[in-house]
Amino acid sequence: MPSALFRFFEVVADELSAKASRVLTRENLRISDEESPLLDELREEMEAASSEAAMECAVEQLKEHFSEMVSNLPFTYERGTGTFRATDSEFLAFVKDMSDIRSIGKRSRDFECTVAERLGRRATGTIHRVGFPRDEKGTKAEFNAYLHTLGFERPVLLGKEKDGGLDILWFLPIGAAPHQPIVSVQCKNGEFDIAAAHASIGAGSSSLSQYTGLQPGVHVPCVLFNDYIYSKMLTAKPLSFVPLGLSDLATLNPRISVEKI
Repeated sequence: MPSALFRFFEVVADELSAKASRVLTRENLRISDEESPLLDELREEMEAASSEAAMECAVEQLKEHFSEMVSNLPFTYERGTGTFRATDSEFLAFVKDMSDIRSIGKRSRDFECTVAERLGRRATGTIHRVGFPRDEKGTKAEFNAYLHTLGFERPVLLGKEKDGGLDILWFLPIGAAPHQPIVSVQCKNGEFDIAAAHASIGAGSSSLSQYTGLQPGVHVPCVLFNDYIYSKMLTAKPLSFVPLGLSDLATLNPRISVEKI
């Protein structure tokens, strides 16, 4: 389950997906501290004296989190009135939709497809959703032929494999096939699970080795969860993949940083 901070974020997203401006307080929501475990947990997590102070602190922490993702918090908060205003309604709707399908196995395909669309709003290059089940290229021969057009000189699907451990392939806009680096994004329609991530990365890495123009270590393996990734939840040991969450799909600030030293 996401932390109290991000469950609070999803409550706000849910409210603002229906109305662009909302006053969210205990009184407005007709809940007291005793009736709202979330507010209790948020107050404890924020080490705040009141629910109002906890919400204010939570908003500041969320601003910092989204800034780390090179994005802006998709809403504003007015302390005096308790008013939340949507500034990115599209992303808030995306968050609501994803929270509604979290951990529902039969909606994993929907999660993958929506992630591919959101990733396309942040990325340049080309993105291919190749996970199973697929509307097209359903047979092994069709799938392998399709990946061959992308630079996979050797067959990816062997034996009883359905997608070779590949969900989304993002080809970076540098080089050309078969010498074009790939960001491989495995999608997990559930909460952060490092064991599940390691298992999926293994299968995907084997498939990336079939892209013969570059060694597998050149590519970037990622695992994107229907969750939120922050430092406290990660091990101090180096990871073999890039952990991603929903906030990594927030609208990108339109800037490129160039430093000359």
